[in-house]
Amino acid sequence: MTKYDPADRDAHGHYTGPEDTVSDHGEVEASYLRAVAAFAADTGTDHLVVREPQVPSLAHFGVEPAVDGFGLEGLFPSGQAGFHDGAQVPLDVALELVRVMLRDNGAWCRLEADDTFAVHVGWDQYLYISSSRPCEEALARTRELGLFPERMDASPYAFGEEEDQDIQRPGDDDFWTDLHRAVVSGHAGILEETHLEGASRWHHLDRDTIGPVRVGLTPRARLAVWPPLSTDIAAVRPPLRRPRRRRVAGRRRPHPQRHRRRGRLRGIDRPDSQCTRCRTAVCICG
Repeated sequence: MTKYDPADRDAHGHYTGPEDTVSDHGEVEASYLRAVAAFAADTGTDHLVVREPQVPSLAHFGVEPAVDGFGLEGLFPSGQAGFHDGAQVPLDVALELVRVMLRDNGAWCRLEADDTFAVHVGWDQYLYISSSRPCEEALARTRELGLFPERMDASPYAFGEEEDQDIQRPGDDDFWTDLHRAVVSGHAGILEETHLEGASRWHHLDRDTIGPVRVGLTPRARLAVWPPLSTDIAAVRPPLRRPRRRRVAGRRRPHPQRHRRRGRLRGIDRPDSQCTRCRTAVCICG
């Protein structure tokens, strides 16, 4: 479903009409939301589930300026922590998430309801709606709103076969038992919690903190285990040396070869490979 008239596409399917690829923050954007609401009503859906939520990691590449909180401010009672995989949201909040994605403010996710309904927002104001019902009334309503629905076999943002095959070890009681053993033996000491794609939290582990860390994790977060921080400061960060300087054309400047960074990232001795069984940097398979 788009605002682009199919009559304005060339022989290759590329749009050549006058519509811009950004949201107007006005009537056209509101028409998108009304159309999504119409399809949800035709399907009998009043709640949707957040799947694969994402936020920008280092830089914002959206077509519109980034906003504070990635556009999520005020949408969840618990703040941004409520935006996680598996979070169930009412339709009005789901529509606001669609607005955020249409504006490309930073946050992105799939919005789905079991196998009956789904909303995926793509680039350039392309919106994909899947329903288990024909939704003839919603189709008519979409056209009344000045938008153009086009039938497709499937959304390009639906789960692919390669994603379905990416099975990782669940963070169940057996995982935490093995992790406790690895921490006590000194083979593990850092837990990386990826609560959003593009955002991570790091937790220092010892036998007294494993329980509280587990309780405070975001639901359905992806976990990775790393070795403990090294206590050998001399090995992690060699003593700083004063760079030699030499005169060049009447002024002094440091030699470029003496400004290369040394040491390991954040003092974490990361191995070159992961265990192919438990998919962690430190094998906790036992």
